[in-house]
Amino acid sequence: MSEPLLATVIDVQRWLREDQQTPYLERLARDREIGRQLEVVPGSRAELQRVLAWWRMVRGGHADEGQQGVRFVSLRRSAVVLLSLLGVVLGLSVGTLGFSYQGDYPVNLITLLGVLVGLPLLLVLITLLLLPGWFPAGTGLGGLNPARWAGAWLDRLADVRLFVASRSIRNSSAFARWQLLVFSQWLAVGYFCGVLVAAWVLIAFTDLAFGWSSTLDIDARELQTWLAAIAAPWSSWLPRAVPGQELVEASRFFRLETGGVPQARAVQLGQWWPFVLMVILVYGMLPRLLLLLLGSWRLRVACRRLLIEDAEVTALLERLSTPNVSFDRDELELAQDSTDAMSGSATIAVDERTAVLSWNGALTAKGASVWLGGREVAVLALAAWDDGKDRSAKLAESLAHVSRVLIFTKGWEPPLLEFLDLLQLVREAAGERVAITVVPVNVAGDAVEAADRSVWAKALAQRNDARLYVLQDVALPGSPAS
Repeated sequence: MSEPLLATVIDVQRWLREDQQTPYLERLARDREIGRQLEVVPGSRAELQRVLAWWRMVRGGHADEGQQGVRFVSLRRSAVVLLSLLGVVLGLSVGTLGFSYQGDYPVNLITLLGVLVGLPLLLVLITLLLLPGWFPAGTGLGGLNPARWAGAWLDRLADVRLFVASRSIRNSSAFARWQLLVFSQWLAVGYFCGVLVAAWVLIAFTDLAFGWSSTLDIDARELQTWLAAIAAPWSSWLPRAVPGQELVEASRFFRLETGGVPQARAVQLGQWWPFVLMVILVYGMLPRLLLLLLGSWRLRVACRRLLIEDAEVTALLERLSTPNVSFDRDELELAQDSTDAMSGSATIAVDERTAVLSWNGALTAKGASVWLGGREVAVLALAAWDDGKDRSAKLAESLAHVSRVLIFTKGWEPPLLEFLDLLQLVREAAGERVAITVVPVNVAGDAVEAADRSVWAKALAQRNDARLYVLQDVALPGSPAS
């Protein structure tokens, strides 16, 4: 994963959160001016490159910027090292215990491989179930992962909210899921390194003997067939690590047996060690290395999404390409209808690919024209009492090829379930990449109450939609602000 990019993502998100205290018109003028200077870069990463270029210009080389991101990256490295060392310690402990041999009975191969390889393989299957995001990153089965503790530690020490166990942070959940996967695999790789070191030391400096025992009536030839299938990945180039039928038959032991094991048989029982080490490598270490590579690749993608799908970054991209059109109140011919008497300063720019919706009579076409700088637009009026199928058909027809949707609604009314259903229909009709802007307005065009703005902001934040935001700050003779 690109650590400089991750550090930049952390810093941009923090800076934009703090920048919310800056008046909207100042932000709009600043970002629009920067947007004029930025070169348009085609391609799938155009938005990412545009944000990074904006950040270089805003940061301006100040030394006080970029510290939180660097700190997070440094702590992330420390977490990887600590998890790996923890894995090594666990591997050494479990490996030493699993290969313990006092000379009375051989090391039971079935128990040994079940503990050292079988249980970790089961954990791999659970990890694969967690990958699609069917469970939240920090709850349920995911909470059993020791890597989750590292994520909480990073959140606290780096003052970020990337690993919060909540579905409400949609853009963070993918990053958290893949980062926790990477952390888990470093822990597992350290574990198997410890197991292999313990096994090799005991094999090299003690006379280990391996065998198998079972209450079930298992035929040695049948068991050898299964073991040969397990050894298939290396049987062609390492035949020594494939147990033969003679070795399998000679290795069965019963605990009621008395008397010592002849030296020749003891030497024969020690011939299992190549097979044991290869099983640990191929079925223990290798899946973890593959998952580590997969997780690192997907983490890089999630890091880019973490930036681009952030709600504040979405608003920034809008400001970078939105003309700053300002009108004095006297220059606008306000409509007689009270619902048309909007603020005298309009900063919402639209083009032919912008759809304008009015919910429950919040605005007429004349009122929308005032908000949009005097530009005549077609307004799609929708109401809660409309037929649901008719509403869906209207949206499907109007939003098929739009790049932005404006929804005017009454600011003093809370976002009821009907409105939330409308948002879902708009998102389905417009697609995931289209920005949806909700504009709460008051009848007389004066400021929407702060309490009402807070209700709308909190309700929309719970929609788990990074490209949905609300224009909040409206004051005479001011303008809407995001």
